[in-house]
Amino acid sequence: MKSITTFSFLALFGVLKINAQSTQNSSGDNATGTTGNVSYSVGQIFYESSTSPGGNINTGVQNAYEITETLGQEISQIGLALKIYPNPTTDILNLKIDFTDHQKYSYELYDLAGKILNKKAVSGKVTELSISNYPSGTYLLKVSKNNKPVKIFKVLKTDK
Repeated sequence: MKSITTFSFLALFGVLKINAQSTQNSSGDNATGTTGNVSYSVGQIFYESSTSPGGNINTGVQNAYEITETLGQEISQIGLALKIYPNPTTDILNLKIDFTDHQKYSYELYDLAGKILNKKAVSGKVTELSISNYPSGTYLLKVSKNNKPVKIFKVLKTDK
């Protein structure tokens, strides 16, 4: 009798445990458009959203992820041409900006640890940056207008 009770108890809670980790959505799909992709599900039973000053978190069967440029406004949206060349480079990096109000722009060169290596105002349509004194590696060049980030470039510095 004791073994039947134990078996019944284990079977009952075993079935509950197996079903506790699954969910059934009635439908779902992926939708693609000119501005991006969306994955969605219909009939999600449990969903919880928490918001704080540090960000948002959504828990449930399907979580939303958005991948965007974290700094700056996309250049095509504001009508500017912004380029760096040559990349990779060994000593001189050119920053080319096709606009007339270049005095409002500046750049900052960072290493991957976040240390500012060089910070200056843009001097004209084409600005030369000397990176010959830095070791080979990857650097980040942040271009700003009125101290607001516009674009961040990844710069590869190689040996001669």
